[in-house]
Amino acid sequence: MTSDSFMLLFDIIILCYGLYLVYSGFQMKKTHQPSNLIINQADVIGARDAKSFCEAMFKPTVIFGAVSALYGVVGFVNDRYLDQWWLNMAGIVLFLVMCFWFLRVTKKNREKYMK
Repeated sequence: MTSDSFMLLFDIIILCYGLYLVYSGFQMKKTHQPSNLIINQADVIGARDAKSFCEAMFKPTVIFGAVSALYGVVGFVNDRYLDQWWLNMAGIVLFLVMCFWFLRVTKKNREKYMK
């Protein structure tokens, strides 16, 4: 597998991950059960307020999922057709900033509602 095909595969995986996060966010809002992608299900047992956790995590999950999906699409188009190094770097930086933001929000809400 060449590095180009590996990057295309990586872009598709990130796209699918983002779409699944958006889906998980809507499922959490509907069922009031935290997603396995966000929190370990063992932590849900004995949680103080799983419903409020789901409500608090709905917007951050959908936003991070949408940004991840967008990163996957932009990365795929760039790797396949454009080949612009600056677009690749900008996408990586944005994705990493959003990852840290999402982890921080998840940790804060986990401590507030689950412990």
